[in-house]
Amino acid sequence: MKTGIKIVDAMTANPISVNADENVLNCVKKMIDEQVGSVLVVDETKLLGIVTERDLLNKVIAKNVDLKKTPISEVMSKKPIYAEPELDIYDAMVLMRIEEIRRLPVIDKGIVVGVLTHKDILSIQPELYDIVIESFKIKDGDRKASLNGFMEGNCYACKSHGPLTKIGGKWLCDSCKE
Repeated sequence: MKTGIKIVDAMTANPISVNADENVLNCVKKMIDEQVGSVLVVDETKLLGIVTERDLLNKVIAKNVDLKKTPISEVMSKKPIYAEPELDIYDAMVLMRIEEIRRLPVIDKGIVVGVLTHKDILSIQPELYDIVIESFKIKDGDRKASLNGFMEGNCYACKSHGPLTKIGGKWLCDSCKE
């Protein structure tokens, strides 16, 4: 279901970013000041990683990390999934759902040019709301299925539909789990 709308038409240009040697405290202050849920970690214009609220909870708060002494590069998600500005927003939304991410850095010729969020997409293409809701259903199904260790859905690796087993945090069909 191509929309004809490119990421570049929906993304937030000039996303909030920090240098890799910035300490966690200054990064958090910047997120608060800018009212954002993530920042990109860059070396000038090259993407090194991303720091999200989830990273801060799991890698900083839960581990009682020293906010002033720890560089943000130690808690960022390295090698983030990213997309090019000409990708259709439907394809971007599918990628975000598959990779279970809410923020998609946008890279053009190796340079960070923006970030795409669910909010950006829904503000210009509300019909894609169903895909967002489906990703929430998948996550809710994950929580329920994790009690049993299996569920039915689309395989993370091959995308076939059927019974799945959770292996290494990904839901895989019988063929792909081996």
